[in-house]
Amino acid sequence: MDGFINLNKKAGESSHHAVAALRRLFSCKAGHCGTLDPAATGVLPIALDRATRLAEYVTGGEKRYIGEICFGVTTDSYDAAGTVTAVQDASGITAEAVTALLPHFQGEIMQAPPPVSALKRGGEPLYKKVRRGETVITEPRRVQIYQLRLLDFWTEGMAPHCRLEIVCGQGTYIRSLAHDLGRLLGCGAHLCALQRTQVGNFRLENSYTLDEISSFVAAGREDFLISMREALCGIPMIEVPDSAVQRLAHGNPAHLPHLAEQPLVCVLDTTGTPLGVAAVENGMIAMKKVLVDAAKYDAQPLTACAIGYFDGLHLGHRALMSALYRCKCEQGGRSAVVTFSPHPLALLRGSAPAMLTSTRLKADILQRYFAVDEIITLHFDEKLMNSTPEQFVEEVIVAKLGVRDVIVGYNFTYAAQGKGTPALLREQCAARGIRVTVIDEVCSPHGTVSASLIRRYLQAGDLAAVNEMLGYWYALEGEIECLMRTKSAAFPNQDLPEYVFRPEDGLALPPSGVYAGRLACGKDALDCLLTLTLDATGHSIAVVQPLEAESQRDEGWLRVWLGKYLRPLSTDGSSACDQQTADRQAAMDFLSQILPNQHLPKQIE
Repeated sequence: MDGFINLNKKAGESSHHAVAALRRLFSCKAGHCGTLDPAATGVLPIALDRATRLAEYVTGGEKRYIGEICFGVTTDSYDAAGTVTAVQDASGITAEAVTALLPHFQGEIMQAPPPVSALKRGGEPLYKKVRRGETVITEPRRVQIYQLRLLDFWTEGMAPHCRLEIVCGQGTYIRSLAHDLGRLLGCGAHLCALQRTQVGNFRLENSYTLDEISSFVAAGREDFLISMREALCGIPMIEVPDSAVQRLAHGNPAHLPHLAEQPLVCVLDTTGTPLGVAAVENGMIAMKKVLVDAAKYDAQPLTACAIGYFDGLHLGHRALMSALYRCKCEQGGRSAVVTFSPHPLALLRGSAPAMLTSTRLKADILQRYFAVDEIITLHFDEKLMNSTPEQFVEEVIVAKLGVRDVIVGYNFTYAAQGKGTPALLREQCAARGIRVTVIDEVCSPHGTVSASLIRRYLQAGDLAAVNEMLGYWYALEGEIECLMRTKSAAFPNQDLPEYVFRPEDGLALPPSGVYAGRLACGKDALDCLLTLTLDATGHSIAVVQPLEAESQRDEGWLRVWLGKYLRPLSTDGSSACDQQTADRQAAMDFLSQILPNQHLPKQIE
């Protein structure tokens, strides 16, 4: 599901929760291209899967807003959501006075962001410092305002209001514009409503709400998805010959002396598919972002595939991947895993189970440890759900994949009402010269290995059983929300970081409590302590404390492999300091017995 969604965000929705909702809906990576405050409405471009690599080119585009300003009332956040800090007489403010000041805010200007904002200082958003009562002073920075005009002016009670249209560049705060305008008028002001009507080529008239997008997906529609090429239409397009495509798809430069120098171009193959974004200098194309799977352009054909949802990538799935690897070695060519998005049960039963692996982790394990060359995600819609067994084999396996070997599990079903069984698949494929391998169930001391059984043990906090059936340690992932620094007896002269993150939406979670684990850090891993708890809204939140020194990371994505459930959150009455010392010692005692890569999946060879 590579492309963009032009989301029309409603008031009260945060940009983070809008992204999370679409990530759940499509079961893929997602990210927004320029955040909107929760109270603001309008255009919020969302990038899906490979399109997330292009977010910076959309975020940097021209933006258009309509903002409503209330004069005479100042707030600490510069908008209606903040606390009122001053009320002044603004009865003398006129439309002419406002219009006269607008030229002061046009062009390249210096603007100080609001103290109550998501900007980070020391790894922590500024709004959290303000909430604690800390004084926050923001430094002015350069922003660009291209157009600024008064649309309307009126008075409500004693407070004059105006509506402005603003066309600006990246990083401009309309809240700060309202605050600064009120300051120059001598009466104070705040932004009481904001609508974004354009971001680059994304316009309000072509946007959709979350509810509309959900209904489109349920109906099997995809016409709301904006292709990567369409989203990049403001960048010059160049088509390159087949002789250069393979090098560029692998991120290597290609020499095409006839091309003129350009700082930014969208590179297309001979079919018009975007290969990525590049710069052209001295006849050399240098790729900045690659958007395609390079294997698609390699000479080797796709010869073998495994089909399934593969949640958890447990030992049963590993048996399939081992068979897939053997087929690839026997036949030559490339291998693929064919999976589905959204989860078939979301359409069949109305809801999908909590996932054992995120889309990101699933891709990492399949490609890095299970030697899979390509991941093919089929959109599971009503057409696919209601297909006949014959249609599935002909349209998916024969026409789309063109493989000679297919590997499935003993409980694999396909087509309408699950009428397709492994035995039927073997019969249908044999008639077409395709070999089908069916993998039997894999047993463990806890029962037949399955995602549903692993979820039950995970909910009970039995990580030993979970990790035994997975073949690696269960992982929690999420984006860092906050970074704190703490002292440690082991490192008295160094502050160790504490990372706070929310586990990715849709992941299955173990019970709240304290865990010994390993924090992924590049190619290495650090022993750590993880505390999983609930915040005031009832959502899970995790605090990670590395047990050894590492360099500071103010932002980014965390992955923590959980090795042992140490205790629930309730304590035996010990002091917080004593309890933390006991937790750290228990974690170190356990982790010291674990080999460096024991938490990772074993490589299939």
